[in-house]
Amino acid sequence: MKRGTRRGLARLLLLAGLLAMVLPAAAPAEAGDFDLTKLKDGGYVVLLRHVKAGGVDADDFDLKDCRTQRQVGAAGRAQGAVLAERFRAAGIAGATVLSSQFCRARQTAELLGLGPVRDEPALNYFHWTVGGEDEMNAAVRRLLAEMKPPAGPLVLVTHSHAFVALGQEKPPSGGGLVFRPNGTDRPEVAGTITAPE
Repeated sequence: MKRGTRRGLARLLLLAGLLAMVLPAAAPAEAGDFDLTKLKDGGYVVLLRHVKAGGVDADDFDLKDCRTQRQVGAAGRAQGAVLAERFRAAGIAGATVLSSQFCRARQTAELLGLGPVRDEPALNYFHWTVGGEDEMNAAVRRLLAEMKPPAGPLVLVTHSHAFVALGQEKPPSGGGLVFRPNGTDRPEVAGTITAPE
């Protein structure tokens, strides 16, 4: 190999190494996860559990005051960044995003960076100030039973109880399911979203 060619190759390798250190790593979905690019075609709904949250809901819990609720901390923000990158890598730049009114769910929805977040009380967790367990489980079942297949990406951010109410195992914080609405409170599960570490 000629001297100039070796020098050029060395520079190219050095540049590639520097770029790898500077640019953030892509956050591909886990093997077996739902192919998020399919969301563009419509018909699918992402049901996502909020990311990791710390603290406890206070005795003087107020749905409008995040200081009285569990909130997303550094670990949850890191999970949110990974989830946001998964959507971006799939070419999903925007979506209709509906969220529980609890701060940890709204914070998760905002971290996804998919557009404005709208409150959906049926996605709320149960708490004596907003509704009991049976009432909230019935609300989420009714929401999904009445849901029509969306024309584009639709993301719902909620809590562990919603998955159990639908007859599914609850995923870890930041994980979820993708389903197709079918006019019942047991929608067809199309795939999973693995919770980021």
